[in-house]
Amino acid sequence: MKRTRLFTLLLALTAALALAQPEFSGSFQTGFGLRTQDLTLALDRTRFDLGVRYDLTDAAFTGELRFAYDALTRTPEFTLGEAYATLFLPSVDLSAGREVVAWGRLDLLSPLDVLNPRDLSRPLDQAKLPVGMVHATAYPDAEGRYQLEAVWIPLFTPSKPPAGAWAPPQTLPPGVTQVRVEEPPAELSSGTFGLRATASLDVLEGLDLGGQVVYGYFPFPSPQGVEPVDPAQPAGPFRLVLGYDRRTLVGADFALAFSIPDVAEGLVLRGEAAYALTADPDGADPNVQNPYAEGGLALEYAWSGGPTTVLVYDLRWAKADAPAADVWTQTLGLMARYEYDERLTLQGAWLHTISDGSGLVRPGLEYAFADGVTGRLSAAFFYGADATRFGVWRNNGELRTELEYSF
Repeated sequence: MKRTRLFTLLLALTAALALAQPEFSGSFQTGFGLRTQDLTLALDRTRFDLGVRYDLTDAAFTGELRFAYDALTRTPEFTLGEAYATLFLPSVDLSAGREVVAWGRLDLLSPLDVLNPRDLSRPLDQAKLPVGMVHATAYPDAEGRYQLEAVWIPLFTPSKPPAGAWAPPQTLPPGVTQVRVEEPPAELSSGTFGLRATASLDVLEGLDLGGQVVYGYFPFPSPQGVEPVDPAQPAGPFRLVLGYDRRTLVGADFALAFSIPDVAEGLVLRGEAAYALTADPDGADPNVQNPYAEGGLALEYAWSGGPTTVLVYDLRWAKADAPAADVWTQTLGLMARYEYDERLTLQGAWLHTISDGSGLVRPGLEYAFADGVTGRLSAAFFYGADATRFGVWRNNGELRTELEYSF
């Protein structure tokens, strides 16, 4: 009986999709890059994305396939991107499948945007990874001024750490010869849960407020202890065990549009603040990650006849294991984008860690050759001492050219 019902449901879904008119989109992109240190080849990659969307009366389906080829490593990659179905109910949108959900207000440094893991294997190309989830958005009022969101991610997916030339040097403790990474078990109790509420208010030229809580995991593993490689030899050699600690992230954000008469029109101030609770609030257990707090502000302004600039400040505090001193990190950022004409756009970004004097400078430009055909030139330069946040990548500066066709 259950099989009959399932078959009937699949048949009805297939018929509905067949009757709907699909909308296809996609892009073909090729990129080539040289390392600034010695002009050796740092990037030689081709990628093809194909997306499809079906819109029904009270539902929609979105799917994306990606094929990529890395000529440096001679490795092809075929992956499923976002692929989810959305049901539009009265006052509620309910979706299920592989999805990317962005929470928070900041673009450059966002302490609240933690739902999806990220691919940081090449930090310059970091992207969010779609994961299986159930995502519900409720609209309590008819105007849509208030929203309530809930997300459930049943299975854990780790972020991808920097790899290859980007991987930081690792030194194992004395007596440790191996490393084992232990991921959370594939069971319902290991899921990630998130709740978020937002509101739009008529304050000045518009005020958006948000608050959220996410019960999930740190994105990267941390030491959980050591174990003998051979149980019959408890005195060693040892294996370092890495695992993913739980965290409860509580935070709030805002975006305020305002003007200063006779000085500046159309200013936008955005902010985020987050606090992460862990199982070791006092920093007493070296095998459990400690709490941290992070907040950021961004001021956006479109200069008359000139660029749009965003000035960013971020402050992060991390509890240290006793008796060490807590760690404070300050970061200053600047982004600029200038549309010179209908075809040429100049842009750039700068990040500077005030705490250790390291940073990243990334200028670039885009040129639209024709509808859907865009060329890009960009560079990335890192500076700072060897052991600093960005200084560890001083030799990974890059000059890059890309060509993309979108349809």
